[in-house]
Amino acid sequence: MKHHQLDATTSLADYASGVRYADLPEHIVALAKSCLIDAVACAVHGSTKPWSRMIMEYANASNREGSCILPGALTSGMPAAQAALCLGAFSHAFELDCLRKPGAGVHPGATVALPALMVALSEGSSGKDLVAAIVAGCEVMFRIGSATLHTPEAIGFHAPGITGPFGAAAAAGRLLRLDTRQLNNAFGLAASMTGGILKFAKSSEGGMVKRLHLGRAAEAGIMAAMLAKGGFEAPSGVLEGPFGVLDVFCKRSDPSLLTKGLRETYEIEKLCFKRYACHVTAQTPIQLLKELMIEHNFDGNMIKDLSLSVSDKILSHHAERQPDDLMLAQYSVPFSLAVSAFRNVDDPDVFSDDILTDSAIIGLARSIVLTGGRPKGWGVGMEVRLTDGRVYLREAESFLGCPETPFSGADLDNKFHRLTVRNNRESMASLLTDMRGIERIDNCAVMFERLR
Repeated sequence: MKHHQLDATTSLADYASGVRYADLPEHIVALAKSCLIDAVACAVHGSTKPWSRMIMEYANASNREGSCILPGALTSGMPAAQAALCLGAFSHAFELDCLRKPGAGVHPGATVALPALMVALSEGSSGKDLVAAIVAGCEVMFRIGSATLHTPEAIGFHAPGITGPFGAAAAAGRLLRLDTRQLNNAFGLAASMTGGILKFAKSSEGGMVKRLHLGRAAEAGIMAAMLAKGGFEAPSGVLEGPFGVLDVFCKRSDPSLLTKGLRETYEIEKLCFKRYACHVTAQTPIQLLKELMIEHNFDGNMIKDLSLSVSDKILSHHAERQPDDLMLAQYSVPFSLAVSAFRNVDDPDVFSDDILTDSAIIGLARSIVLTGGRPKGWGVGMEVRLTDGRVYLREAESFLGCPETPFSGADLDNKFHRLTVRNNRESMASLLTDMRGIERIDNCAVMFERLR
C-alpha cells in the first residue's frame, strides 16, 4: 500500500496497525512504559474516590464474567470495555493523570495505556505488543488533538471526550491485530462515540461528570475496535472533510497536522506528567510559589498580594474563586494555588472537601489578581508581596514533568508509591517491577494473577 495515496484517517489507521516493538527506539519504549506506570498509579489512587465507586457499582450491576481485573480496585474479572470504562475514569478521577505538551486535549494514560492494558489482559498479549499498542494510540491521538488546534474547548466540548476514543481504538485495534481497513472502520465508529461538554466549568456543581468523560472514551475505543473486528462498517475519512471531526467539533483546525511527521517523528516524546492533583494550568504557578516559599522562608499567612500573568484560557475556563465542588476547585488556578499556600500539595489527599470552606484558602483565592494576554500555554508570571514588605517576581514556561524538564525514573517511582501507599506494598512493588520490564513478559495477564 502506498502511504501517499491514503487520506489522513486511513494513513493513521495504516500506521497504527503496523507499529512493531522491534522498530521502536529505546527512549520511545521507555516513554510508553512510563505512561502505563503513571496511569496505573493514578487509577489505583482514583479508585478510592466516591465517584469512582459509583461508576464501579454501575459496571458491576451489568457485569458478566470477564478476564480483566482492576489493579488495587477489583479482584474479579470484567470484560475489557467495562474495565476500561472504570479504569479510564479512575485514572482521571483526581486530576493526576498524564497529558501532552503543548496541550492538545489528550490524556494518554486514561484513554490509551489503560484500555490497551485491559485488551492485553483479555487477549493474553505480550508486553512488547502492549508497548507497541500504547505507542500506536499516542501517535494517533496526539496528532488528532494537535490538528484540532485545541479549539473544541472554545466551543464548549471537553476535548478528551473527542480525542480519547481514537487513542483507545488505535491501541485496542493494534492488539486485536486489525488491518488498515478494519482500523479505519474503528476510527469511523469512534467518531460517532465522541462526546463530553464543559458545562461543569460554568456551573457551581456537577464536576463529577468530568471524571466520567475519560472512562467513556476508553470504553468507546475498545467497543469501536471490537465491532470493527467483527465486520461492522463506518464512514471512511472521518477526521477530515465535511462533517468530519475537525469540521464538526473545531472552531479552527489544521488537517495537515493529522499526518505531519508520521513515521518520521514520535509525538509520544511530548508526554507530560503531573505532580499535583489539580488542572495542568495550575502546575506551573504552584511550583513557582512553592519554590519561593522554601527559598525565602514564608508561608501563606504572610502573603499580602499575589498576582499572575496568564493565558486567556485560564481567565475563561480556570478562574473560579470560590467553588462549591471539589473538582471545580481542582480545575481552578487561583483556588488550587491558594491551597498550595496553606497545604502540602505533594500529598494529593489535601484536596478534600474541607478546602472548600477553609477561610484562609478562600480569602487568598479571592484576592489573587489574574491578568490575561499571555501566549497560549502553561507559562505564568508571578508577583508575590508579603506583609513585611518583601516582593518576589518569578516566571516560568513549564514545570517538572514536562518534556523539557522530564520526570526522572525516581520521580515516577515516587509518584507511583505515593499514589498506591494504601495498597499492599509487596504487590504494588511487584507490579511496578513488572511494568518496568514489561517487554520481558509473554502474557500480560500474568502480572495481575496475584491480585485476583
